[in-house]
Amino acid sequence: MRLLELPRGGTPRDWGRQHGEAFRGEIQSLAAIRIYLTQQIGRFADAASVRAAARAHLPVLEAFDADLYSELLGIAEGADCPAEDVVVLNHYTDLRDLDPAPYETADAGGGCSIIYADTPEGIIMAQTWDMHATAIPYTMMLRVPGPVDAWLLTLTGCLGMAGMNRAGVAVAINNLRSTDARVGVVWSALVRGMLAEQSAAAARKRLTDAPVGSGHHYLIADADEVVGIETSGQRRQVVYDGEPSHYVHTNHCVDPTIAEASSVPATSTTFERYDWLTASLAERPLAGLADAWQRLGSQENYPRSVCTNVSTPQNPHGTATCAAIAMNLTGRRTVWAAGGMIHNVAPEPFELDV
Repeated sequence: MRLLELPRGGTPRDWGRQHGEAFRGEIQSLAAIRIYLTQQIGRFADAASVRAAARAHLPVLEAFDADLYSELLGIAEGADCPAEDVVVLNHYTDLRDLDPAPYETADAGGGCSIIYADTPEGIIMAQTWDMHATAIPYTMMLRVPGPVDAWLLTLTGCLGMAGMNRAGVAVAINNLRSTDARVGVVWSALVRGMLAEQSAAAARKRLTDAPVGSGHHYLIADADEVVGIETSGQRRQVVYDGEPSHYVHTNHCVDPTIAEASSVPATSTTFERYDWLTASLAERPLAGLADAWQRLGSQENYPRSVCTNVSTPQNPHGTATCAAIAMNLTGRRTVWAAGGMIHNVAPEPFELDV
């Protein structure tokens, strides 16, 4: 799995340039894939229309967090590509939602699965990250230094998708398909912003105050607090507050008000994955990190399973489990991750100093 550790003492622009220079070819390639897929899935007329929509997000990002805006510009400079291409790379799922096109498309069938539980080993949060299978080669882990150092699961050129910081604050995500999407903050920057906070409460406020553009479920936790929040482009609702002590979320809305502004494609496996994980945790409580990893790697009921790959030579952009991350928020605050299918695959450990 690719790895980038940003240096202490660097400016956000320096971090971005280092990131872009280290993975210049990968960033250009992944941006091109996602510009293409945005046209195939939505009704954007051409690449210029995609880029114009992406460009509109830059002032929102600058107002939300000037440092993360500067870092994204640095990535573009280092990768020798336009800043709007890096926005597409980071904000792909939300850009698709800006257009109300039918969602019966190549990568609509799967999605991310989250599990959370208070276990004998500590508080465990874990998720798969499912997306177009052509994203697998670009998965990586990113170490961000600072007062609350963080490890994030991400992609080359992406600010971050899920992770945990040294204060024990963790964030996991599920994509939700919004019908009320709008230009908003680049969602990967929102994840980074939350993981710069010292507590789950502060991270929650960061989300609450953010100009969210489209649908996601964010699970935010530390040793003292956990909250699950569903958003659409213009709505947000708490759907989990720690009771019961275990929790599952996939790619459909639990809250009916968010569901009113969302849709689930007919090909989605979200309900099957939700039901399987819910039944699994009800039958046998989660034992710890290794148990979480094994359950997220389940291929029971394949291909409509938690860990899956429905891409083919004819449909290389079909949905696949592209990576996974599992985190122990207490104790040694360990992060495990791996790229690609994780069924019977051992994770790599990433330690945080405590």
